Amino acid sequence: MNKRFFGLIISAVSIIIGLIIYIFNIQIIAMSNVFFILGLLLVVIGAVMIIAKGHLFTGWRIFHRKGDNERFENEKIPAKEIGRKKNESIVINDFAKLFLTVGIIWILIAILITL
Repeated sequence: MNKRFFGLIISAVSIIIGLIIYIFNIQIIAMSNVFFILGLLLVVIGAVMIIAKGHLFTGWRIFHRKGDNERFENEKIPAKEIGRKKNESIVINDFAKLFLTVGIIWILIAILITL
């Protein structure tokens, strides 16, 4: 199944759930807040996935406590290798696209509910 189609199905199901909640006379503002928070969470997860796939976490140092003699073999990475990895193109995978689209749709639904 196509990831974009799957995202649209998730969004349609969320709209149906919102309508069912509205029929049962639950507070609209509470429903809007839930959609907005979940949308923000999905957007943040999608952004972290993009940053992680783009090697933008490369070169972060591992800090040790005083007296800790244990060192990792891959702790020191040469600067040229860090630069080469960071200069690669940023890859946006399908799950990041899915999380971003569903998150943005849920945020827009939350905004439209409160209008």
